[in-house]
Amino acid sequence: MARHSKSTPPTRHEIATMLSALETQARQAAALAERAHHEASRDSFSGYFRFRAKVDEFQALIALIEERLSRVADEHAAELNGKFQQLDTVMLVMLVRTSTRFYTMLDKAVVLPLGARELFLPELRTLTEVRDRLMGQPEPVSQMTSGLVESLDVALVLIEALVQRAPSLPDFG
Repeated sequence: MARHSKSTPPTRHEIATMLSALETQARQAAALAERAHHEASRDSFSGYFRFRAKVDEFQALIALIEERLSRVADEHAAELNGKFQQLDTVMLVMLVRTSTRFYTMLDKAVVLPLGARELFLPELRTLTEVRDRLMGQPEPVSQMTSGLVESLDVALVLIEALVQRAPSLPDFG
């Protein structure tokens, strides 16, 4: 991809290429979400955190695309922005559903691994930010994500309870 200065708008092709990459990231995240659900049933965290790493990659690409879309001023800008918003919403829905399933399963675990608290605290922060973002969405998006905030609230309550009972890493200092 060609480098652009802040004032040079990207071409439609460059934006379409980034959106295609975003679609690929979303498909990969969907596969990882399914694997995370399967592995969580066997008390494994690794699948979920691979999924979360993919979501983080997706969000980095979103930030790049948002910046580039802000400089597109042709007749295709609205179409591209609509596709971008659709993919972003799909990922938010996937994140909330996967997190809710994972933390619901994890809540049933009798024993949590050492250091689990340190894993859950950033997750609590991230999902709180996602909740705030969903609450600020325009009406059409909130209709598409109906029930999602409630699911996210359930996940946040579960994580807070897990943080309370999760063992911290020992301080050897």
